[in-house]
This record gives sequence, structure tokens and C-alpha cells, in this order.
Amino acid sequence: MSVAEPARGLMEERMRQLQLARFMGLLILAASLFMTGCTIVKSESDVLGEYELRAGNSKIVLQVSPDKNFSETIYWPTGKVESRSGKWLWNKHIINFDQLWIPSAFAPDYILQADASAETNKQPKYTEPGHWAIQPERHWGTVTLSIFPDADVNFKMTRRYGQ
Repeated sequence: MSVAEPARGLMEERMRQLQLARFMGLLILAASLFMTGCTIVKSESDVLGEYELRAGNSKIVLQVSPDKNFSETIYWPTGKVESRSGKWLWNKHIINFDQLWIPSAFAPDYILQADASAETNKQPKYTEPGHWAIQPERHWGTVTLSIFPDADVNFKMTRRYGQ
């Protein structure tokens, strides 16, 4: 056995330890990114601000104010602008809007199909003004209000209240 063989064995062992340490570091980094990527908003003050929901050339701007009022302004591609307002309530990490309107232009096909049979089934339509209860989430630092989560239709905060 030469002098180089134990040194080579020691070097190979250190390389394995380094690879394991590198792997564990990457695993911890990935887990922490995953855990902080999407979280539930727990503070009422964190939902205060301005949000946007876009569909094609249309958009809704939603203002959630500290006085428990909200306003929504709908910008249509034709240049027409519609404004509505209502009350909101915070209860156990859920924000409730009394008369939020998500027009059909913002709804995915499966919602339009459900709305088409709503009258027959004596159900309310999703695309008419009505009560919405939403659990706000923080996606990579942005507060998001999911309207139709399966279709990734969300209000995204564009400005916090007071900014």
C-alpha cells in the first residue's frame, strides 16, 4: 500500500461528505422556498389596498378600504367604465364582499356553463353581483384573492393601502 492510497481514500470520503452537505443545503433551500411561496393571509390590515383582475383587454380594479367599504371599477375594451361599491367584512382569515360583481368576460368556460344551467337548477349565477367569501393568500409576496382558482382567475394586489 502506497502513501497516496490512504490520502486518496480520505479525499474521496471528503468529496462524499461535501456532496451530501451540498444536497442537504439544496433540499433545505427548496423546502423553505416552497413553504414561503404561498401562505394564507392572517392579518386584516394585509388585505387593504388596490387589486387588479385582468381578462384580455378588460380589467377590474378593486379597492379594499379600512372603513370596510370596497369599490370596483370595470374597464371594458370599448372604453366603457362601470363603477360599483359595497361593504366587506373580515372573519377568521376570510374576506367577505356583499355585492362583488365578476362579469362573464372574466369567467372561465366551466363557470359560464354552470351559469347557463343556474336558472333551471334554481341556483345563483357566478357572474351576477352577489356575496363572495375569499381566503386571501400571499403568492411570492403578492396578496391574491382567488375568484376561480382552477382557472387561475385572481385579483392581485397592485398597491397596499396608504402607498
